Amino acid sequence: MTQNKNLPIKIGLALGAALGIVVISIGIIRYKTGMIVRNEQTLTYVYWTIFALSIFLAVSRFRKLDASSFSLGQTVKIGILAGLLSGALYTLYIVILNNYVVPDLSSKIVQYYKQELASNSSGLSKEDILDSMAVTKLNPAVRGFIYIFVCMASGTLYSILSTIALKRLHIFRIK
Repeated sequence: MTQNKNLPIKIGLALGAALGIVVISIGIIRYKTGMIVRNEQTLTYVYWTIFALSIFLAVSRFRKLDASSFSLGQTVKIGILAGLLSGALYTLYIVILNNYVVPDLSSKIVQYYKQELASNSSGLSKEDILDSMAVTKLNPAVRGFIYIFVCMASGTLYSILSTIALKRLHIFRIK
């Protein structure tokens, strides 16, 4: 196949844009259904599953397209860029949502946490609820930068694991 040193960058950016669209769509669904106020995380778990599988498929695709330059250093670029772009797009969404569309969203969420703390009806510990309240009270841009970091770290981890798994699978096929 053709050797293209920019291929991991192209794959990472394309994947990041696609994942950004997915996470924003999930964010909109969570907002419209009230899941965000009730702190329901089901769709968040779905997103992180999609994220991990997408990184694996992107790394696998890179190996098929350019096996000669398939290396950990190249595949980590895919994970970092996918995490960076998807996280940045979601940050843009939450800043717009919290500052322009629903400026009092954070206070509604904090109010929900206070009710949960008073009723003690959720399965969360007091510490978990207080931690969630503290994060919710942060500026949306600060929360977004934390999210970008988490996405980049996860993308890096998933790309490393994918590379190791694909290299091991390759070894087993040769024998």
